[in-house]
Amino acid sequence: MRSTAVRLPLAALGVPVLFTTAVLVLREAWSDRLPEEVATHWGPSGAPDDATSLGALTTWTVVATLVLAVAFTVTALVLVRIGRGSYPPLLGLASGLAVIPVAGLATSMLATLDAPSWHDASGAGLSVLVLLGTSVAAGVLSWLVAPDVPPRRASVPVGSESVGLTRGERVTWMGGTTNVGLAVLCVVAPPAVLAVVGTLAGSPTSWSTYLVPLGLGVLAAVGISRVHVTIDNTAVTIRMGFTGYPRRTVPISDITSAGTDSLSLLQGGGLGVRTNASGDVAFKCRSGEALVLTLSSGRRVLATVDGPDQAAGLVNDLVRQAHDRQG
Repeated sequence: MRSTAVRLPLAALGVPVLFTTAVLVLREAWSDRLPEEVATHWGPSGAPDDATSLGALTTWTVVATLVLAVAFTVTALVLVRIGRGSYPPLLGLASGLAVIPVAGLATSMLATLDAPSWHDASGAGLSVLVLLGTSVAAGVLSWLVAPDVPPRRASVPVGSESVGLTRGERVTWMGGTTNVGLAVLCVVAPPAVLAVVGTLAGSPTSWSTYLVPLGLGVLAAVGISRVHVTIDNTAVTIRMGFTGYPRRTVPISDITSAGTDSLSLLQGGGLGVRTNASGDVAFKCRSGEALVLTLSSGRRVLATVDGPDQAAGLVNDLVRQAHDRQG
């Protein structure tokens, strides 16, 4: 617990403060090479089209980063205190988001460095790379520093659900669910919204304009409208989407119990692969009944699948067999 009390603030607050300090050091080192105003926005052509005074930009970006970092740190500490645990990838995401304001300051300074005026700043390409690179670097560093604290949950015994699997019997179970309505909505909604906006704006829209939103809709439909689960004697494998990625393989030895739960549409943040503050992971393409795997770490993996009670019964039988072999 003492290690957590040190590492969690270090990851959630220390990393953003470190990056903020580094940007302020650069600002001081470059003070004689920067104009009073630096580029802060780039137009569709990639050329800068707006600027802000360096002093004002420094003030609000530093304040924004520190406010975000403190808010994320307090939230993380509260979650650990109430037993929700700490999940390093989410702390990394929080730090990556927190440093975006000061990363924007670094981007504007670098783009305008040695330029006689902000009008002569470099294009948007370098700025985007610096912004994303800084955010990713902060996120990865925070992820590595953050403590992995499982949620506090009562020990869950092997569930009573069973399919009557006999000792030594080998079996493979495959199941899944497809949300056809979601797939249709993903494909139809983006171009439909674009058409409505064009109509209300009174501006004609060429057919080629619909290609990008239609393509994004198809990708979304392929990616989140199906969940597939495979269970064998060694592991439970969960695949998301028609391509099967992302996927998660959970060894039977890591599972303490399996059961079912009813998930609402927005529970856990909506559809797709969702992770909460406790480190639970849900593969969702619809609301309703889902398979729930409770892991030895205290975390859970959930998957919306047809016939989850049968899947849970098989997993429990396999867990019991694994315990018998160890005993």
